[in-house]
Amino acid sequence: MRLLEEVCPNVFLVDIEHFGQPGLGGAYIVVTEEVALVDTGTSLTSGRVLAGLKELGIRKERVKWIFLTHVHLDHAGGAGALLPELPNATVVVHPRGAKHLADPTKLVASTKSAVRERFRFYGDAGPIPEERIHSAQDGEIFPLGKIRVQAIDSPGHAPHHLCFFVPERGWLFTGDAVGLYIKGTLLPTTVPPSFDLKASLATLDRLASLGPKKLLFTHFGPGEPTLIGEYRKLLLSWVERVRRHLDKSEEEAVSAILAEIQAEGFPVGPGVSGDWSMSVRGALQYLRRKEAG
Repeated sequence: MRLLEEVCPNVFLVDIEHFGQPGLGGAYIVVTEEVALVDTGTSLTSGRVLAGLKELGIRKERVKWIFLTHVHLDHAGGAGALLPELPNATVVVHPRGAKHLADPTKLVASTKSAVRERFRFYGDAGPIPEERIHSAQDGEIFPLGKIRVQAIDSPGHAPHHLCFFVPERGWLFTGDAVGLYIKGTLLPTTVPPSFDLKASLATLDRLASLGPKKLLFTHFGPGEPTLIGEYRKLLLSWVERVRRHLDKSEEEAVSAILAEIQAEGFPVGPGVSGDWSMSVRGALQYLRRKEAG
């Protein structure tokens, strides 16, 4: 895929080539009289975001907001690298994520634990000055030229997750709240350490109630609003699949479930097999927390 694709009027998807591959991860550039980014990719891919701004002829001073759906490094790791280049930008993040941007030490350690051998693809996270971080309240409105961007508290994938909704256009930037949408296939993203099925299902119901007209996935690209309902069904069936392997160790469960989904025709090749593995571990940990009470 080329660097940029216009996926809605004046909304451009930057392919950050996560894991060194096209079509797996992105960042959005929203262009009005002012400019916003939605998610940034990792610190390793921030140069592609800057190249996207340059290709669009956007001066760096025009970027007003960097909206982060959550602080996982594949969504937010590039913020610290981009801010010195974007002098007028403010980072908008969930209140529970703000401290991890100001001091990313625990965030980086948690990422290493979750992604294991894939950490080399996630880069690092530079600390962000507190005065350039805005903790968004649920429902808070951010002006962007003639449109508004609304922060929607959307826990489940992570407790510090926000979606961003543009009511005038019906655009919903989903982060990971509606899963991964890779080459037309929905995939679960139930990653450790904090996946919560009950919270995810409540979030999906709330997102559907907004009446979005277009979903904009960080992983990856535009999709139709019917995917919210499809993901709800997928999540339930996925957690039940993992439940059948509760008697196994994490590694045994990962191996068994990867074999199952490969036999069923789901994509498990380079770039996504690690996501499947993390999702098994996250769902197992959720189920075991519930068992422990």
